[in-house]
Amino acid sequence: MNKLYAYLPCYNEAGNIEALVNNWLAESAGLQKRGYALEVVPVDDRSTDQTLDIIRRLELAHPEVRVIAHAVNKNLGGVLDTAVRDFLNIAGPDDLMCVMDGDNTHKPQYIFAMLSKLSNGRTGCVIASRYQKGAETTGVPGHRLLLSDCARLYYTVILHVPNVRDYTCGYRLYTQKALVRASEKYGEKLITRHTFSCMMELLYKLHKTGCKFAEVPFTLRYDDKAGASKMRILKTMADSLSTALRLRLNL
Repeated sequence: MNKLYAYLPCYNEAGNIEALVNNWLAESAGLQKRGYALEVVPVDDRSTDQTLDIIRRLELAHPEVRVIAHAVNKNLGGVLDTAVRDFLNIAGPDDLMCVMDGDNTHKPQYIFAMLSKLSNGRTGCVIASRYQKGAETTGVPGHRLLLSDCARLYYTVILHVPNVRDYTCGYRLYTQKALVRASEKYGEKLITRHTFSCMMELLYKLHKTGCKFAEVPFTLRYDDKAGASKMRILKTMADSLSTALRLRLNL
C-alpha cells in the first residue's frame, strides 16, 4: 500500500499538537480506504515548552506516529527542509507528502478533497486555499486579513503561477515525483529561506520544474489555536514581498 506522510512543524505547540495528531489519526481508516497508509511525523524545532515530551508520548502510544527532533532551532524553513529531505529519503514513487501548520488551525479532514485533485495524474501539488470559493477564515483579526489579501494580489502579479491563488498557506499535499524533480534541479538550494517565505520559495521552484498546481477551499480555524501567534506580521510581510521579487528575478 502507498503511504501518506503528514509532517507537522512544531515550535512551542504544547497546547495544540496533541489535538492535531489525534485529528490525523482519526482520518487513518478513511485514508486506508483511499489506498494510503498514514504516517504522522511531528518535527520539533527545539521547543522550549513540553511539545517534545507530548509528541514522544504520542509516538510511544501510536505506531503511526514518528517524531523528528531538531538539536538546534532552525525556524520554519529548516523544518520544511528537514521534512522534504526525510520524505525523499524514504518515499516510494507513488507516496505523498502533506505539510501543515502544527498549531491546530489546519484540519486534516480536507486531505480527502486534496487527494481527489490528484486523481488526474497531472497535478503535483494541491494547496488548501483561503482564496477559493467556499473557503472561510475564523479568528483572524480584520487587519491581518486585509494585509493577506493585498499580499496575495502582489504575489499573483509578480509570480503568476497558473492555478495558484494562495502562495503562502502551509497546508499542502505534494507528490513524490514533483519533489524529486525540484530536488534534482536545485539540490541543497531547494529551500534557502528560513522564514515563513520558505513556503512561497518551494512553490515557485516546483513551478519552475514543471509542477502543476490545484487548490481546494478550506476553513482556517485560528479560533482553535491555543496561545498567541508567533508571527511578526510586518517583518514577515516585508520578507515575503522581497522574496517574491527575488524569486521572479532569479536572484
